[in-house]
Amino acid sequence: MFELTIQTWLTVGFAGMALGTLPPLWQSRADPEHRTHYAILTAITAVAAVAYLGMRFGVGTVAVSGRPLYLLRYADWFVTTLLLMGYLWLLTNAGRAALARLLVFDALVIGFGVAAVLLPTPIRFAAFAAGGVAFLALVRELVVRLPALASFRPARRRATFEKLRNVTVVLWTLYPVVWLLGPAGLGLLQPATEVLVFVYLDVVAKGGFVVMAVNGLAGLTDGGDDRESATDDAEPVIAD
Repeated sequence: MFELTIQTWLTVGFAGMALGTLPPLWQSRADPEHRTHYAILTAITAVAAVAYLGMRFGVGTVAVSGRPLYLLRYADWFVTTLLLMGYLWLLTNAGRAALARLLVFDALVIGFGVAAVLLPTPIRFAAFAAGGVAFLALVRELVVRLPALASFRPARRRATFEKLRNVTVVLWTLYPVVWLLGPAGLGLLQPATEVLVFVYLDVVAKGGFVVMAVNGLAGLTDGGDDRESATDDAEPVIAD
């Protein structure tokens, strides 16, 4: 019964991510100036869709201490979260050092998450705690350092960045909570329930991110803000 339910939710995840690829693909035709932005957004949901399709058919699924481990889930998270961080950085015009810090901290979060699943108790909880520290460092970069280094040109990019960043930080905070309650943590959630919650979070955190980002870029284009002076309402770039 649980296996059927898990497969159903994985199918829902695939459908949600596949639909999420359509807005950036469509809008890129009307706004070639932001082709790189749309390419990154398309890749986020496309990679997730492929991963969910693979998980639906059992590709990369192994048992660890009697618990299902979806290797494609962590591969998906590794690639898509790096793309998400890259997109947020792209909105800020910050330096390459800022991008490097985002990618390193993000990779550490996912890496420690994988270790927390593979390692035995109680070491896996130490890995989970290390991942939490890396996540706090990543949040600090997004909330404090990156905005300080940013030059939002045009100025309306600031609102788009802040909206996407805030949604990302809030939703990503829920992932470790689900892990802790799930089979790999305290075991308070059944595997099917864990998959259900992760699918919901993924669709909102990635598909929702992509839709909001597309709307943000469309607003810039429609409003003509890309023709604003580089000095209008923009913060100075602070060298890394």
